[in-house]
Amino acid sequence: MNYKPYTLNINKDNTRFQFQSIGKRGVFEKIIQFRPLSDAIYNLALLDYNPVTHQENDLSITDNGDMPEVLATVMKAIKLFFIYYPDKAVYFKGSSKSRTRLYQISINKTYLDLEKDLIIYGSTSNGWVPFEPNLSFDSFLIVKSVNNLD
Repeated sequence: MNYKPYTLNINKDNTRFQFQSIGKRGVFEKIIQFRPLSDAIYNLALLDYNPVTHQENDLSITDNGDMPEVLATVMKAIKLFFIYYPDKAVYFKGSSKSRTRLYQISINKTYLDLEKDLIIYGSTSNGWVPFEPNLSFDSFLIVKSVNNLD
């Protein structure tokens, strides 16, 4: 399944990507934020953004009917992030168990396309393991494939 990602507005550090979710409930501002957890690992957060109050929220449920496009936009942001930070890893998990499951379903649907550029790991009770579509994971870690280092 190929979904068209939204247009991104990117900050000068290539760590904050803003876009508009356009769907059945209207237009919502969204942010994809990469923040360092350590020198080597950045946390990815998908946030709703209120341009009036400048508040960011990762717990709201937009339910705008455009989840495939939003997730395609997140994947686009990850690939752009790796252009500028090819030696970093991106960590993420949902703000709830159901959101983490939704992320896993999305990775499952696009895994064959992603594995050409990215290496994906999933966290289990046994630690980090290479992503497998039929396993259940608590969180994810993505690194740029060594085959695609510029």
